[in-house]
Amino acid sequence: MEGLQPADILIHALSIVVLFILLRLILWRPVSQYLAQRAQRVKDELDDAARAKAEAEAAKSEYESGIGDLEERGREIMRDSQVRAGEQAKEITDNAQAQADKMLAEARERIDSERREAVAAARREIAQLATEMASKILRREVSAADSVSAARDFFEEKAQQ
Repeated sequence: MEGLQPADILIHALSIVVLFILLRLILWRPVSQYLAQRAQRVKDELDDAARAKAEAEAAKSEYESGIGDLEERGREIMRDSQVRAGEQAKEITDNAQAQADKMLAEARERIDSERREAVAAARREIAQLATEMASKILRREVSAADSVSAARDFFEEKAQQ
């Protein structure tokens, strides 16, 4: 009969068991070690990724707090700049006012000086006219000293009235 002989079945079963034992002895440890190493690498990579994520979150929060600090510092700088600009504007205004006051005082001094000169010139001219008029009236020559003295007396009398 050609079919399955119990001896053949036993030989095949025995071959399978021997093959299983040999493969287990030969391949089980390296494959187990490889799988354990691979699992460890995956675990390490996941730990590294988690650590990198935590570091990134820490860096992000530090960055955001840094931005907040920088914004506050920027506002502080703006306030300081505005205060300094106000002080400079006041200083410039004060300097301009001082220059304007100085120019006004100088102009007043020049006006007073020119007025005095004009009054003196008018007095001289009036004295000369008075002298000419008096000489025509008197038909004689009147000296310049006489006319200046007469004019001075005249103006002093008018100033006292």
